[in-house]
Amino acid sequence: MLFSGTIFNKAYFKTETLGKTDTKYKADKSGCRIINIPYDEYITDKEIPQGALVCELSEINSAEENTRLIQSQIDTASETGGIVAVPKGRYKITTVELKSNVTLFIPKGAELVSVSCEENEHTEKKLGSGVIVAENADNIAITGGGIINGNGESYTFEPDKDEPLYALKYFNLYTRVIESRRRLRKGKPSHRPNVIHFRNCSNVKVFNLILKDAACWTFHLENCKNTEIFDFIIDNHMHVANTDGIDIAGGENIKIRHCFIATADDGIVLKAVKNPIKNVDISDCIISSFANCFKIGTETQKDVSAVKITDCYFFMPDGITGGYAGVAIETADGSNVSDIFVSNIEMDGVSSPLLIWAGNRMKYGKNKIGSIKNVKVKNITANNVELPSAINGCKDENGNNCIASIYLENIKTKYRDTKEALSVLKNVPEHSLTDYPEITRVAHIYFRSHEMSRYWDLPCYGLFIRNADEVEIKDFDCTPRTVNKRIKIHRA
Repeated sequence: MLFSGTIFNKAYFKTETLGKTDTKYKADKSGCRIINIPYDEYITDKEIPQGALVCELSEINSAEENTRLIQSQIDTASETGGIVAVPKGRYKITTVELKSNVTLFIPKGAELVSVSCEENEHTEKKLGSGVIVAENADNIAITGGGIINGNGESYTFEPDKDEPLYALKYFNLYTRVIESRRRLRKGKPSHRPNVIHFRNCSNVKVFNLILKDAACWTFHLENCKNTEIFDFIIDNHMHVANTDGIDIAGGENIKIRHCFIATADDGIVLKAVKNPIKNVDISDCIISSFANCFKIGTETQKDVSAVKITDCYFFMPDGITGGYAGVAIETADGSNVSDIFVSNIEMDGVSSPLLIWAGNRMKYGKNKIGSIKNVKVKNITANNVELPSAINGCKDENGNNCIASIYLENIKTKYRDTKEALSVLKNVPEHSLTDYPEITRVAHIYFRSHEMSRYWDLPCYGLFIRNADEVEIKDFDCTPRTVNKRIKIHRA
């Protein structure tokens, strides 16, 4: 069924692609993993420090036995403070709890591997919220140059399709969304742990470390303070659903720098459900995501303020298509998001450079709609984009726009030059503002499943603006597809 205001093209359901193209970072044949991550630029080989308590692990031990040995040394070290180290080798474990004043040292050549989904069902000590966890701990660290492996693929079903989805020769949003989703490995109906989950911790350092193959959120920081993450790699299977890279779920004074993150879901994401988020500084990160490379949201009940992200590179490999935005700044559940600074971001193959969304989903029952204010985005270069950017707001209970004081400067974007088979909705209704906030859903009606839903293409190619005050734009340059017939900027 077609709706009023829609332009329909017979090529709408064509799935013919352009095929593989050359990019700086490359995927394997399945399109599921980056094969040339520059590990040596992030990870260094360090000797186990003198005085460290070294765990006597064995590769033939059960996961329970290795876990017991590590946990015993951590418990001992926590009495006076110290370093607990694992020897080189590959060791199965279940959940290990890090405690105050302890550094877990995993040297290069060592790998702690989570039990698989099937093993976890039969093990006596089942996985908790993460493979490595900490709660109410102070002065904790993980380092050494080694790997923590979440064994995530075992917790998912096979996808509907397993070949890479390259950019469509005839782009339209519906086909792109549905074909991308068919590559996802959805979770089995079982517990899926994080790789690391720290809750209510302070003075945290994680550096010179690789996290690999998460089953769910990779590194979950819940209401942690004074945290530093640097010289750090996340190397995930890029089609395992719900594998966010770094999740900041409340907290303050968090610095993330010099990280390489390749994952299926959001790369670095701020989620303010139970606790506010304040003072987050992200810089010098390379991120590949089949969702959003950097996002505030979607879970947004508490306030978010003073966030800075600078000098980063966001990409999709080999001309593969999928994902949403390079930068997404959202409030959907009542949170007030303010004082956000984004600068010096280069993107390649990311679907849409920017989404700023204030909606009224109100998932957690708050009565007052949130807001987004004082956002500055400057010096953005994005090539091979497929969708416009959007500033998509709603009105609060007093009829005022919930987005205000947005400044965009020196934004340069260029489309991948394909054909178009668009279904354009000229007058975009506001019903989508109660929906899940993503760039693909600015003009969208959800009905039972994504396959049965409507995904319209927007009436502009550059920037869609709705319900926003004081939007200042300086040097906004967007090169559309050669066949383009849409206007550059649309204000609804």
